[in-house]
Amino acid sequence: MLPASEVLEWEDGLLCTQLIWKTEPSIDMVTDLMRSKIQDVSQDDKQTENTVSTATYIGGGAFNKLYLMDRCNDSWILRVTLPVDPYYKTSSEVATIKLIKSFTSLPVPRVIAHYGGAPEASPSDGCLGLEWILMTKLPGKNLTDAWSEMDIGKKIRVVELLADKLHELYTCKEAQFSSIGNVYQPSVQTDTSERGASYGPAAYTVGRIVSMPFFWNQRLRQPVNRGPFASSAEWLTSRLQLVEYECTQILNSDSVNSNEKEDAARFKSLSQRLSKHIQFFVPANEKFVLHHDDVNAGNILVDPTTGDLTGVLDWECVSVLPNWKSCQLPIFLTDTQPRNTKPSENAYFRNVDGSPNELYFHHLLEWELTMLGQYFLRRMESHNSDWIEIYKSSGRIRDFEYAVHECDSELMVKRIEKWLDIVERGEKYQRLLEYN
Repeated sequence: MLPASEVLEWEDGLLCTQLIWKTEPSIDMVTDLMRSKIQDVSQDDKQTENTVSTATYIGGGAFNKLYLMDRCNDSWILRVTLPVDPYYKTSSEVATIKLIKSFTSLPVPRVIAHYGGAPEASPSDGCLGLEWILMTKLPGKNLTDAWSEMDIGKKIRVVELLADKLHELYTCKEAQFSSIGNVYQPSVQTDTSERGASYGPAAYTVGRIVSMPFFWNQRLRQPVNRGPFASSAEWLTSRLQLVEYECTQILNSDSVNSNEKEDAARFKSLSQRLSKHIQFFVPANEKFVLHHDDVNAGNILVDPTTGDLTGVLDWECVSVLPNWKSCQLPIFLTDTQPRNTKPSENAYFRNVDGSPNELYFHHLLEWELTMLGQYFLRRMESHNSDWIEIYKSSGRIRDFEYAVHECDSELMVKRIEKWLDIVERGEKYQRLLEYN
């Protein structure tokens, strides 16, 4: 695999740091790799040999590119990824998917093969110069694309089924651990010759964490504890130390302007203030569970005609986290302002063709998501576990964790400072997050 410095670059943008791909695999190399790995697991070798398929690029994110291949009446996805946290990100994601597939009924892809740069891997696996995972393609449309096709009844069904699956993961004994970090398999195991191979709980352990606050920009170089963490306090302390180290480097640099140094000084001061209050916010008797913290509409696959849940995607950077972090609404149900009353078309201006204007549909979406969030919570409550109790009692620590996450954000720092002023003065507590 190529060194990280040859394939990626961190570039300061207008509003945030951006990740730049310095190289991309050719479609021919991707096609050859996918064909060879699919050949290894095909149940019909003759059919596979006679089928000529080519990989197709279908999109990607900040550090992933996705390729599709249809072959042997099946569809396969190759996700090529930049080594933002070399070896650990890919290895952990593969272990996480395998654990979930082995011990829960969550609809997740089957991992066929992967390459994370490990020395014991076949040299040909590193031919792309990047890390990758080959997996089966799940059926369905992502919820973002299917939304307009579904009536409110089908949307409710999706949300309730999602709640059932996430609750299953929350209560899965094999997904509960004694520390915070990421899941790994201690010894390298492959299932390229088996379909649906399963592994016992002893095959999984928690190791160093893989998450964006710990590797974004140049943070992999910073000397902080990366886990596993024995408590929320340790985890939050390391995150604040990352901010402090980063700000100190800016303040000591001769190549940044005075405005950047002024911001860095403010962020550093806020991170130090927050550090003093960690023990006040962290609850006692924590449990640690595997938690998908990026359940957005783009990562949910559905059958829009029935409202069935067909897939939950994007398990990279999924960590074992405290139960107070796990017991919360999925991101897509909190991405808008709450709206408790359904908007009336008659209250909005009409377009020339007589249809309601865009604001109406924006408010309608807010109302739908607010209502669906209530359905999600009621469904969780129906399971009679401690999930809903933890959700209701964890507002303060979720506020604090949000403050840690955003303490180096120009857009949020003033708001966090005012909130922390109230905390430090011992006044009546006010929520930092209005809806969570």
